[in-house]
Amino acid sequence: MKRFYQSILLLLFVLCGSTELMAQNRMDSLIVFVGEKLSLDYEKMPVQYDTVMFGLDTLISPVIQLDSRYKAKYKILQLVHGSYEAKTIDFIVYDHYGVPAFSKFNHVLLFVSYHHGKLYHEKYQYFDLYKTKNGKWASPYSSSDYDHPYKENITVKPEKIPFKKDLRFPLRQLSDRSIKLQFPTPYYELKGGYAIPVFGNYVPELFRLTQETVLKAQYNL
Repeated sequence: MKRFYQSILLLLFVLCGSTELMAQNRMDSLIVFVGEKLSLDYEKMPVQYDTVMFGLDTLISPVIQLDSRYKAKYKILQLVHGSYEAKTIDFIVYDHYGVPAFSKFNHVLLFVSYHHGKLYHEKYQYFDLYKTKNGKWASPYSSSDYDHPYKENITVKPEKIPFKKDLRFPLRQLSDRSIKLQFPTPYYELKGGYAIPVFGNYVPELFRLTQETVLKAQYNL
């Protein structure tokens, strides 16, 4: 009996070690960068088929593709994490909602990682970036990122950011509830039908914020 429990404990130890190793390997393959869009092209995926049992018969049925697939090419303006030598980077994007939201911004902080030798975008992970008066990249305060289920792990705090351009977001198509959720005060100043960002974070803190929330949840860090 003692030997049985020892075997169980050894198995659990190996499994935990394997999980930690897999998480570490995934983090090691992660590339985080400030990017500028060069191209984003829709790729039609080939129809895949699966075997389905229907009564006593076996049918070959097409698999429904729930995501759209895109091939992206970005210029790397600043490498934040990981190892990558080239000045441009190609990666594959899957998005359930169609055209990836990050593609509508000129400059973004992006997260990609290797899978079977190819680079894939970490689904929905990005920050839209803007130049500041001190020449750095920063993103306005994001209530959804700070309200992540792992928010108890967050050590990053929003700070006042002197954005270089007159940055403002229109409010005319938003309900009062949406405005309150997306552009809360004092992080934004609401003026003349626009939300003007006052607080935000620079790139190193944005990466740390993601490490303490999304990446911690996904990679079990």
